[in-house]
Amino acid sequence: MGGLSGLGAQIGKWVVAGAQAAADNLNAAKSGSTFSLIAEDTQWAPQKGVESFNKLSNVDHVNFILSGGSSVMEATAPLATQSKTVMFNTGAQSAKMAGISPFVFSVLQLSDFDTGVLARYAFKDLGYKKIATLYVNNDTGVPNQTSFSKAFEAAGGQIVAAEAFKPNETSYGVQLAKIRAAQPDAIYLVGTPAELPFAARQARQMAPNLPLLSFAGIESKEFLDAAGAAANGIIYTTTAYDPHSDAQNVKDFVAAYKAKNNGEVPTSPYAGYGYDAMMIAAAALKQTKKFPGVTGDNVFRDDGTVAKAVAIRKIDGDHFTTIAVIQP
Repeated sequence: MGGLSGLGAQIGKWVVAGAQAAADNLNAAKSGSTFSLIAEDTQWAPQKGVESFNKLSNVDHVNFILSGGSSVMEATAPLATQSKTVMFNTGAQSAKMAGISPFVFSVLQLSDFDTGVLARYAFKDLGYKKIATLYVNNDTGVPNQTSFSKAFEAAGGQIVAAEAFKPNETSYGVQLAKIRAAQPDAIYLVGTPAELPFAARQARQMAPNLPLLSFAGIESKEFLDAAGAAANGIIYTTTAYDPHSDAQNVKDFVAAYKAKNNGEVPTSPYAGYGYDAMMIAAAALKQTKKFPGVTGDNVFRDDGTVAKAVAIRKIDGDHFTTIAVIQP
């Protein structure tokens, strides 16, 4: 279950497509179990998430659930605990996901790890000494902003302004005026698909010479289309993932994905998260704790989290290019 309509739908659809590719490969292997998917649209809203969880668990009686979105995961994790339903986190990076439920397992690293990598890279490699943060005041923005700020200051940098905006807000003139007055070397920007394009465009208008840093949520065609030229040059972090890898499991994934999606190559790690979650679920039936996924090895800690290699990436026109890969 995930956001399959409205802004941010591409991420949800990537996860579903990746999971479907895994089901196709598992069924083709005739391993003894048959896998099928039921997709529910949460619209990335907590209440919709609860409704979707209850339907999947109580009506459809699914064996496990794939979900994402920090606010949705926070709303549904207690239900997973109560019903003893295994749930795979395929998109929520809030640090609150660590230990949120004994039945929740994350197949992506959490924001405190990602933002730490970006903060250190910004200070040591890019030479930024002062950074301002512009973030949405919710379960996506606050944890990212907090962990980035702590890591940047620990590296030796200074956060000269921290400006929040409300969810779904699309005007940031007041916040950006304060940021501009603080004279930072760059802006760290974090929000949901409903705000990110607008924030990027206005930041470019009001502070055209300031570089922008962000997080994995910007890696989608939706963002590129909505942000336009403002997207160019943004540096961000995401899971290190190469769809052109020679690894056999990646080749199997890409082939199944392309067969179901008109030859499209799965360039987003979100598709890989969906695939890995399904394959891990199948492996769990065989009591496997470590699974070599297409987005990296999955070795689950006691709190249900994993650590993976992080790619530092940059938007170059209409392409997402990797600058460096940092090992966990």
